[in-house]
Amino acid sequence: MEEIQIPERMFATGEEPAGERVNTYHKPKRIDSIIEALEPDEVEFMRNTTFGKIISQAENPSFSGTFGQFVIVRMLKVKKKYEIWFLFAGKPIRMSLQEFAHVTGLNCNKIIKKNIKRKKNPITEKLYWGELFGSLKFCPKKVKDREMRLKYACLAFTSCVLLPTSHLPRIIPEHVELIRDFSEFLAYPWGRVTFEMLVTGIKKKDEILLSQSSIALPGFVDAIQLVFMAAVPQIKEVVPQVEPAVVIESDSESDSGCNDIEVELEEDTEAPAPQPKTVRYYVNPTHVRDLDEETKVRLLLKT
Repeated sequence: MEEIQIPERMFATGEEPAGERVNTYHKPKRIDSIIEALEPDEVEFMRNTTFGKIISQAENPSFSGTFGQFVIVRMLKVKKKYEIWFLFAGKPIRMSLQEFAHVTGLNCNKIIKKNIKRKKNPITEKLYWGELFGSLKFCPKKVKDREMRLKYACLAFTSCVLLPTSHLPRIIPEHVELIRDFSEFLAYPWGRVTFEMLVTGIKKKDEILLSQSSIALPGFVDAIQLVFMAAVPQIKEVVPQVEPAVVIESDSESDSGCNDIEVELEEDTEAPAPQPKTVRYYVNPTHVRDLDEETKVRLLLKT
């Protein structure tokens, strides 16, 4: 069988920079904050939108900056503008728009640029920002209108989760104008927008920038780890369940002189039904490094 020709690596084997981490501007707690601010029916609405798969991935590990640094310095040099290839355990792993759409569930269709004729006097155009947010002096602490609350949640999601470019992301005015038509906003190919932002940010990193101790990337950087978990499920491990400690006290003054205890249960007392345990996972960089060195993994996500 003919061997697959693997493109040249950014860094030769054994010469990868020993950096510390990839810094992301997206924080998992921001999704929790958005969800906690909504009513149950509003949360259900969000789960049924294009953002639903990312919202529902609470069981997945949080992005590991150390893991991100480990794989990003193992990139391959490819000419395609919107493809990133990594070498892991001797096998190439691709992150293209196809893999990104698969792991995020986002709409990754082409962006259709509308030919909107400008009005004669754009200065007099009323922006939707003022209508949606009103005056900051009279901004209520809690908004009751359901559609407006959902619009706030979606704007927070696109700016803080999908398209963050700093640690203090702000709502983008163009997105506010787009959400004037809520259906149009939800149908917008946000997946392609954030994918292009992420890939462009990665492509800008040359050998010098990748050699720094930490690397900052814009966009939904978690997608890198999601693609790896889909291709190599072995990289994630189950978080060990810590059983509560049970302290048994002995009666040192018992007649028998031993430390045995008699436990009496009332007849009507029933043991509480065990609560189902949520299985949570994490990515251990040491485990990932071992898998890479063993070169015995089998890819599940075809590239």
